[in-house]
Amino acid sequence: MEKDLGDRPRSSDSLWQVALDQSASGIVIYEADRRDDGQIDALWVRLVNRRAEDIIGLARQDMINQKAANLFPSAQPTTLWENIHHVINTGKPHRSELFYQVSRTHKDHWFDLCIEPVGDGQCAVVSFTDITALKSTTQALMGEAILFETLSTTVPGMCVVVVDHNQQILFANGELPGLYSNRHPEEMIGQPIIDTIIPEFKADWKRYVGTALNGEQHSFSDHWGGWRCECYVGPVRNELGEITMGICVYRNVSEQYRQQQTLQRMNNDLQRSNKSLEQFAYVASHDLQEPLRKIKSFGDVLAERYADQLDEAGHDLIRRMQSAADRMNTLIRNLLNYARLTPPTDVSQQANYRLISLIDLLNDLQTDLEVMVNEHQAILKVGTTIPMVPGDPTQLRQLFQNLIVNAIKFSRPDIQPKVTVSGSLIRGVDVPEFPTVDRTQEYAIVSVQDNGIGIDPKDYEKIFGLFSRLHGRQQFAGSGIGLATCKRVVENHGGTIAVESKVGRGSTFRVYLPLHVPEQIVN
Repeated sequence: MEKDLGDRPRSSDSLWQVALDQSASGIVIYEADRRDDGQIDALWVRLVNRRAEDIIGLARQDMINQKAANLFPSAQPTTLWENIHHVINTGKPHRSELFYQVSRTHKDHWFDLCIEPVGDGQCAVVSFTDITALKSTTQALMGEAILFETLSTTVPGMCVVVVDHNQQILFANGELPGLYSNRHPEEMIGQPIIDTIIPEFKADWKRYVGTALNGEQHSFSDHWGGWRCECYVGPVRNELGEITMGICVYRNVSEQYRQQQTLQRMNNDLQRSNKSLEQFAYVASHDLQEPLRKIKSFGDVLAERYADQLDEAGHDLIRRMQSAADRMNTLIRNLLNYARLTPPTDVSQQANYRLISLIDLLNDLQTDLEVMVNEHQAILKVGTTIPMVPGDPTQLRQLFQNLIVNAIKFSRPDIQPKVTVSGSLIRGVDVPEFPTVDRTQEYAIVSVQDNGIGIDPKDYEKIFGLFSRLHGRQQFAGSGIGLATCKRVVENHGGTIAVESKVGRGSTFRVYLPLHVPEQIVN
């Protein structure tokens, strides 16, 4: 049965309708129809505004003077109707948030719901504002706040500050740097971020935050109050790509920075020390070579002029003196060559750094070593698949000459020496671990294999040391600098060298050289 809305005359319906249609909220006026016992039997729709038509998906003429139960299926659970009954019965307003799926559009919505009693106590005005977007943003903010808090509490030295479009702080957590006048994050919530920054940096950070909220990103390092910080200032976007917040992330890298500075100082000291050592070795070699030349010259004079006055013991002493002088001269030359082996860090050295055909280089070496190969009746084979590499030709020549000479020299007396040089490409992930290895790049691997006396595995590290010898001079001549030189040349080129051997079965030296120019050489 239909009833009037209190004592209001019907002629004012149009005024009510005009007023309600101006509202941004959906508005529906329900009137209760009671049974004889006074209980509400049904709710009738009496007025509907334009916004309610849009949300519900029905025209008002299809809703007015219809029962609510006929218009809105009860398949989904809701307390809406109970709440309307309660407001009509008690005269007390009700407000809450309502999650509801509009049946005709099949879309889920969150509404800010307000129910007010009107008229003679038999009607209620239900206004509902769609807050779905706001709810989604709030939930996203809550999720991001959890993420930010997790980030700032689990990553050492990390702190996070999040601001809204008005540059007010929504979230702050972690140990804040000295950039902020207040170091207690919980006290900063709701304040403009600029008001929390120490005066001398306000202008810069107003620009950083303002441009971040317009989509720009800033990454830099700075220091405040004893802190060295890595900083990121940028936008936070939702799933639609819209900027919803700005974020400032700070990471305390003070300890890493101090270690880096210490390492840089040590590196500079080491470079100065190496330079001094190179100069010393150069000067010392010249100063030592002069008296050695005199010793050799005097020995020749004794052997020629006074040969008839010396017995066999005297001649033996002269031969031993001359031999010692020759060894000392060789040692000085090798030491000087070793001291000169430095990475190509200056412009003059980098000028010699170019793409080298190792096959051409090794073929030239075959010609240079022809006399030694013939003397030992050795067989030297150079493969045809050895890659080209960037490098210093003089150093690389010295590297492979030392390896081949050693392979021929350390041969077994009853076996014809055989030396095979081969090469191929190898991925960085398959190269043995060493400090400058780049797993994303490719490397050349060059193997020098012999059938000589071999090396005990316990001596693998030892053989690359300066002045390291495993055998006596009477058995094998040498200065003990050759393999140390090889190691330094390979490291100068950003590579590494390894050995595999069995005593009495020969050795294989594998040289790994990058096909790219290593960073330490570029820089």
